[in-house]
This record gives sequence, C-alpha cells and structure tokens, in this order.
Amino acid sequence: MTYNQQQSKGIKSLQLVNVAVSVMNLDEAIAWYSDKLGFKLKYRTSAIEGIELALMEKNKLYIDLIHYPQPINLEIERKQPPFHLQITGLRNLVFFVDDIATANTELKEKGVDLMWESNFLPHLGTKVTAFRDMDANLVAFWEKNDQILNYLQTGHTES
Repeated sequence: MTYNQQQSKGIKSLQLVNVAVSVMNLDEAIAWYSDKLGFKLKYRTSAIEGIELALMEKNKLYIDLIHYPQPINLEIERKQPPFHLQITGLRNLVFFVDDIATANTELKEKGVDLMWESNFLPHLGTKVTAFRDMDANLVAFWEKNDQILNYLQTGHTES
C-alpha cells in the first residue's frame, strides 16, 4: 500500500508539520535554538525574495527559523505572562518536558533568564516555566503529567 492509500484525505489528514519563527538574525537564532534547547540544524537555504531559512529539528519537531532581508518588530513592548495573551496572534512556543526542575536548571546553566519558574497553573494541572528567545519571543515549558494530558483531551485536570 502506498502512502496516499494509507492516509485519510482532506482535512481529516491534518497534522502539524512545523512552527515558523521569523527572526532578526539567522545565525544568532540557529545558535540560540541549538545551544539553549538542543535543536539540530537540518539545513539552511535561500528562499524567495532574499528570504533565508533554517530548518531545526529535535524529537521529530521541526522549527523553521526565517529571516526576511529587512525584518521589522512591530511588537515593541513585550508583555509578561499572562498579559502577553492580550495581543492577538501566535503568542508563544510551548514544549513538554518530563521534569521541569531539571529543565530549569539546564536553562539557567545556559544563561537563559527564566521569567516564570515552575509556576503551578491549577487550570492546567501542571507547572510552567516561561522565558524568551534571542528575539524576545516567548517560549514555555509545561511539565508533562497525567493532569495536563487529561486537560488537553477534556478541558479538565481531573478524570
């Protein structure tokens, strides 16, 4: 059976392929996502209109780092969580980690300034750490546990 014969068609086949992050400096972004979060550079290439991109991968998650020739940051005043949610649009990258205390220690050892460190969010049933990347994009770690997995399935932290 071929790939197309095995798969659903149309919207039923929807899957997240990657996350794209527009960056001010591609070299700095590649270094930051490699050094701080352990992503590996798969490739770097030119695209249309002078745009460059770098595909980063970790644990089968892909991030496209994209550099436009004259980048513009329209969000001059970055809000701290939870006020970052006031501005519409994509607000942050969220990753699961198995042990948030260990992840926090590793980030601090790599010079990452943690804004929220192991904040317990009762509506999620898990601890959350938030920090910013080299361009001040918000990144968060959620500690993976049964409560957060249940919340993602049901909207409740209890089964």
